[in-house]
Amino acid sequence: MLQQQKRVTQSLPISLAQTIEVKMEVVFGTPSQNCIGSGVCMLMNRFPRHKQLPCPHAPAWISFEYGQLVFRFSKAEVLRADVASRLDPPWFLVEESFPVPRCAVRHLGLPAQHISPGIYRIVETNKDWFLAFPLAR
Repeated sequence: MLQQQKRVTQSLPISLAQTIEVKMEVVFGTPSQNCIGSGVCMLMNRFPRHKQLPCPHAPAWISFEYGQLVFRFSKAEVLRADVASRLDPPWFLVEESFPVPRCAVRHLGLPAQHISPGIYRIVETNKDWFLAFPLAR
């Protein structure tokens, strides 16, 4: 079951809009290289309890804003040093496209189902790291 919450977006000048976020586990790496390399290997809606995952991974709140899939990583929840180093601004390299799970597509009302390779900007605040990906069809 996906965790879901509403967050108030305060960047709109006229009114406050609510953004739906779903919490997913982000596994870092390149899909064709068994999660070795750069980018996002996979998104998981359920993280296996009592099972160790050797690949770098972290929870993220994912939303769909202004035509982009936005990942918000809370610094309080990123516990692994190898993950924190991947979120070091200003750039995040995605070597290979990765799929967005159907459950996230459905919950967020996304028009597309994968993220294309590229170099994406990481934005850091006091509490979070943000990554925004334009969606590809």
